Amino acid sequence: MLNTELSVKIKNSASVAAEDCVFCKIATKKLPAAIVYDNNDYIAFMDRAPFSVGHTLVCPRKHGETVWDMTESEIGELFALAVRISKAVMKATESEGFRMVQNNGEAANQMVAHVHVHVIPVKMAHKGKFMDRKDLTMDELQKTAKEIAKALN
Repeated sequence: MLNTELSVKIKNSASVAAEDCVFCKIATKKLPAAIVYDNNDYIAFMDRAPFSVGHTLVCPRKHGETVWDMTESEIGELFALAVRISKAVMKATESEGFRMVQNNGEAANQMVAHVHVHVIPVKMAHKGKFMDRKDLTMDELQKTAKEIAKALN
């Protein structure tokens, strides 16, 4: 666990035990997801309500709500993987840029209380614009996931 000097608590009303966590259920294949990458420690899958086509979530399999629940080494591995995934997302979606976002706590808009990094591809047409979430089908998400996974290899 990351050692912090300050004694602070992050508020998150979405806090749940690992057995009830949506991302833990995806990681253990108890819930369906359009998976891009999967190994013993990390998993990457398409966001169910993406800001853009290719919006991917990268998260550790081990349950923890915030980066404070991870070691510095684990944080480094998570972000290194997110960077690797971002390159594949950019290639698969033919984007011109990307956002990498990692929220901690309810005040920061963390919707699922499990550490995750958003990789959100953007095109020049998105520059300076607010992006609304999209409603894509699982088939659409699976198709994009396959294209990103192919770009990873």
